[in-house]
Amino acid sequence: MTSSENAIRAEISDVEIHCIPKKVDASGNQNSPSGSIMREKERWSYDVTIENKTFKDLSGLEMKYVIFFKQEKLGARDAATSRRQSGSLTIGSLKPHEKKSVTTNSVELDNAHLAPNYYYSDGGRQKAQDTLGGLWVRVYQNGQQLAEYANPTTLTRESWE
Repeated sequence: MTSSENAIRAEISDVEIHCIPKKVDASGNQNSPSGSIMREKERWSYDVTIENKTFKDLSGLEMKYVIFFKQEKLGARDAATSRRQSGSLTIGSLKPHEKKSVTTNSVELDNAHLAPNYYYSDGGRQKAQDTLGGLWVRVYQNGQQLAEYANPTTLTRESWE
């Protein structure tokens, strides 16, 4: 690698990452044929902003991410199941102090509950609500990891794959 190539390679502190969860849509209430289960589905994604904090152009940028969420099962007594969805987006280049916002793919979260006066005789869960767990983002420049962000930070204890 020549010294001019070194000059355009960014350092980890050169990129700042922020993310905000965003509800994409909701399907509204849907009742089961018997009317005993009420269900609502929502789609959530993250808006991610990546900022070049330097005075030089950054090119060849790509973002990889993992969305963490938990799914509960109506009628079950066991704990919520941890799930993850990965994705990647090409960012291209950022001019000095430029910000770019991108949106991740969405995940579907299910909220369900039994209608009044219904219950599971074995004591199963009468209400199940899937929840977002967070987002872990890595930014790469020409295949080399450049920056990392996790919200909450405890997600980095999980495996990336």
